[in-house]
Amino acid sequence: MVSLLVAALCLSTAVGADDHVRVGLYENVPKIGTGDDGAAGGMFVELLDAIARREHWRLEYVSCEWSACLEALEAGEIDLMPDVALTPERRESLAFHSIPVAQAWSQVLAPVDSGLDRIEALEGLRLAVLDGSIQSDYLRQYALDTGLEWTLVPRGDMESVLAAVAAGDADAAISNNFYARRHARQHLLVETPITFDQIGLYYAAAPGRQDERLEVIDAYLQRWKGEAGSPYQHAMEQALEPPAGEGEIPTWARSALAAAAVIALALGLMAVWLRRTVRAQTRALREANQRLEHLLESGPVVLYQLNALDFKPLWVSGNFERLFGFAPATALQPGWWERQIHPDDRPTAMRENRRLLEERHMVRELRLFDGWGKLRHIRDEMRIIPGGNQGQRGAEVVGSWTDLTASMEQKEALRQMAHYDARTGLPNRVLLHDRLGHTLERAMADGLARWVVLVDLDRFRNVNETLGTSAGDRVLEGMAERLGALLGPQDTVSRVGADEFCLIIENPPMDGGTEAFLEQLLETLREPCAIGGRALVTTASVGLATFPEHGSTRDELLTAAELAMAASRSVGGDTWHVYEPGMGAQTEHRLFLENDLRSAIANDELLLYFQPQLEMQSGRLVGMEALVRWRHPQRGMVSPAEFIPLAEETGMIQAIDRWVLNAACAQLEQWDQEGRDVPAVAVNLSARELHDETLVAAVQDILEHHGLEPDRLELELTETMIMEQPERALAVLHRLETLGITLAMDDFGAGYSNLAHLRRLPLRRLKIDQSLVRDIGHSRNNESIIRAIIALADALGLDLIAEGVEEAGQQAFLLREGCRFGQGYLLGRPAPADNALQGIGA
Repeated sequence: MVSLLVAALCLSTAVGADDHVRVGLYENVPKIGTGDDGAAGGMFVELLDAIARREHWRLEYVSCEWSACLEALEAGEIDLMPDVALTPERRESLAFHSIPVAQAWSQVLAPVDSGLDRIEALEGLRLAVLDGSIQSDYLRQYALDTGLEWTLVPRGDMESVLAAVAAGDADAAISNNFYARRHARQHLLVETPITFDQIGLYYAAAPGRQDERLEVIDAYLQRWKGEAGSPYQHAMEQALEPPAGEGEIPTWARSALAAAAVIALALGLMAVWLRRTVRAQTRALREANQRLEHLLESGPVVLYQLNALDFKPLWVSGNFERLFGFAPATALQPGWWERQIHPDDRPTAMRENRRLLEERHMVRELRLFDGWGKLRHIRDEMRIIPGGNQGQRGAEVVGSWTDLTASMEQKEALRQMAHYDARTGLPNRVLLHDRLGHTLERAMADGLARWVVLVDLDRFRNVNETLGTSAGDRVLEGMAERLGALLGPQDTVSRVGADEFCLIIENPPMDGGTEAFLEQLLETLREPCAIGGRALVTTASVGLATFPEHGSTRDELLTAAELAMAASRSVGGDTWHVYEPGMGAQTEHRLFLENDLRSAIANDELLLYFQPQLEMQSGRLVGMEALVRWRHPQRGMVSPAEFIPLAEETGMIQAIDRWVLNAACAQLEQWDQEGRDVPAVAVNLSARELHDETLVAAVQDILEHHGLEPDRLELELTETMIMEQPERALAVLHRLETLGITLAMDDFGAGYSNLAHLRRLPLRRLKIDQSLVRDIGHSRNNESIIRAIIALADALGLDLIAEGVEEAGQQAFLLREGCRFGQGYLLGRPAPADNALQGIGA
């Protein structure tokens, strides 16, 4: 106790630098309000005045309505706000002391004949409630959770809340139990059995502004709550007094008594008065007992009484069965409490019982099983008081149980949300960083190696786009299970991105086991997943970094693993890389190149080259193929082989495609205006464009804008693009053919071609791949393939053009075998539009 007072004095010295305290004052009697003389009063005011006198604070009470007081507190216009219920939302914006001044709950008040007996009976009613209060927040959330509907009628103060019912503006009023007990009858209202939301009441302040004063308040509360006759006990007694006038002798009865003292003949009248007084007092006592029974039955806190000598139960409140599923008589059986408490908490609880005899007051938390078999978290507050024990004098224990289960479950749910991935249940990036930090501490202590492995599922976005996110979720869950089964119990698997996992290997294989482990990892991930009746194979890009070789901190190791994974991804995935020092420079180059590519269109850095397509016998121009180029302001001309794959991977290829389409048609329009005879222009399409529903409309708009006939535009595509989603691609191609666009298959003969599928496509032209043309004169097999392609095109009625014609012998062979058209360096090199037609009769 001495140390407590010393602490309080130390705190008060620190606070004393500014002893003027502005306190919010609103009307909520008996807890806080203004008396008939205009002075501040109520339980919180009396308690704060007592502390201020001892700490030499100068209190200034600032009158305001409840919501206005809270706004002023948060804005720093007042320093303290009494009678504030502590909620998780307010803890985020306000500061509170630790020990509650009192416990309160919300009470529904209604006219005598309302018949309201449960919260469901409030559906459809108008409920008067204090604006900005926790009652209004609770009722709004309860309505959302349960589907009940009612209308909240907000009022600025508690007097207006209760008056709204008498005025006909509301059907019932919501108040705290203190105010309801003191003022309900004045408004012809009674307390219904409906209560909810038991909560602690505190003094509140703006965060960081009154922390020392809040600590001083806690010090006095800790001292005065356990001290008989203290200012706290006096303030509580005043707050719990019955309403003024209840149980008093009426004025006419006092006059009759005075008359009886003077006139002996008034004895008969005195007897009448006595009988009426007895009836009134009996009625008041009965009503007080009813209120007490209602409080005990409907309250959210269980009260109990024990024998302090042997801790045998003597009494438990009637709400025990409602809250914990046991009849009160069951709880009074010998040994019941010990049997219900969780076995792990039982020894500690027994020791604390013995300690209570010395300390006289104790607050603890324990777990016990309720009547429905659920494990509950209980706040158990006990105090030893002198009292009767079944007619004998002796010490007793009085206590209360408050159910903390919902709060504990909410904290656990928040912890899960903060540290674990909701889809897979794996640790998230936050928890990964924590565990990796502990891993590195152990590694520095024992000097042994550790691994960090990053796994990125290849083209996982295609799964979500084609099969739906639910299928993607099942793939992620399956991958999480496989990774968990592959590693040891001491290792960590975490999900750190949409399709990315991170592994921490505590005991990596030694003696060259790196390759075997990574190959096993890839093989495990390649196992088919059963999705929608199909077997889906998913590959991954894997990167590995080791401690201490590749880094000694979390960021160094994760960065190294990321660079190694990026190297695997850059070669197409389904492989692994171990970090090497040079990877950082490659990734940096790629990063800056990607960033510059995003602004290339806006900065007018893209341009078109055109390569002529000729009838090889006559040299007649039949078309121009548009080829995109990138003139970087610092790097100069960037090879399409470098930026086109990057654009496809990042999704920028679609914007580039649309630019090329428009620019090629614009150039064809310009050639027409110059009188140049260019029959058509050919543009390559990317796979993304082929599966975009807006492609057909965009092409039509571009042609109309430049005044071109559709058959003068040729769109080139590859069979690989079509086969990704053949039915969807076929539908888009038919719409383009209907529009009049010429469709050509590029790179024909470079790989496997499905001839049956080829017949279904609305093609007009095949382009022989330049790899076949290049080997004319060197490979009889390739020459045979070219003859077969020429025959196939003739059979299907398709035009044919050969790519990559660079030598006269190649041209002669093609003409001899029946291929009339070609393009290549021999016939004309790609060049800007101004030079592309030089030397050609166009």
